Amino acid sequence: MNRSNNNCPCCGNPLLRHARQGGMYWFCTSCWQEVPILAVSKLPVSEAVVQRSQPKQVVNAN
Repeated sequence: MNRSNNNCPCCGNPLLRHARQGGMYWFCTSCWQEVPILAVSKLPVSEAVVQRSQPKQVVNAN
């Protein structure tokens, strides 16, 4: 299975692949939303999402 770009276009978290009668789709457990397969392959994760997913550094202003 290709795992190169299976991140949610909204939050950047990994997606789970699901199947049902209508076909395949991705599911984000963070957003709790279904993500169409085309949306995952066509939309890059924005730089802002990548920055939000990284821990922030706390600077003490003493």
